Amino acid sequence: MRQEKIQPTSTGNSPYTVGGATPLKIFSFVVLVIAPLFFTTPSSAQQKDTTAASSLSTENDFLKQMLDYSRPNKNHQLLANLVGTWSFQGRRFPLSPDSSKVKFDFFGSFERKSFAEGRYFIVDMTFGDASHKIAIPVANGKMKDVLGKGLAIEGYDNVKQRFVKTSITNHVGSDIAFWEGAYDAATRTITYDAVDEIVPGMKTKVRELFIIRDKDHYTVENYAEEDGRYLKNGEVNFTRVK
Repeated sequence: MRQEKIQPTSTGNSPYTVGGATPLKIFSFVVLVIAPLFFTTPSSAQQKDTTAASSLSTENDFLKQMLDYSRPNKNHQLLANLVGTWSFQGRRFPLSPDSSKVKFDFFGSFERKSFAEGRYFIVDMTFGDASHKIAIPVANGKMKDVLGKGLAIEGYDNVKQRFVKTSITNHVGSDIAFWEGAYDAATRTITYDAVDEIVPGMKTKVRELFIIRDKDHYTVENYAEEDGRYLKNGEVNFTRVK
């Protein structure tokens, strides 16, 4: 008689697995947990029933908290109000000796999209246009003129009670910037902080003031720490495209 080989069960994300466990493993686990209940004295069984009920209550409480902390709230709505297409104009300043002197101007556009039912927001940004490109370093040691690109993911961490953001660009740096910030309702401003390290060992504290003017306008002011002070080195004004 031909014997069939039993193939090992995949540990991937199969629709027949739960948390990586197969039905056989789940069934075995249930048997190991439940079977001893049929071989205990009434008093010990009653004690185990109480313990199981308590454990179930704890698990339910944990599940409820986990789901509640995953839900978007009024802080997420603050970002949701900014979903759409925007144009921007900005300028960069030298930190010293005269931070009010314009270093260079730039412009561009982007789209902010909602993701995961309003828990996160993806910002896809383009700097300049076909006639205004930037020079970026490429693998062969040379520079290349391209459209400036940036990508950010924004959200609000319900556990930390902080606004959070990551960002990357195709200009300078190979890092992913991580920002955290708090919202001041009186000034309608999110103050984000991060640490910049473009060259190994040279870390700079940077700050961003995300100032919401109204539903169609907001401003981002950029600061960098120098000698214990935050000096303004950029400002960008955003206008909703209708």
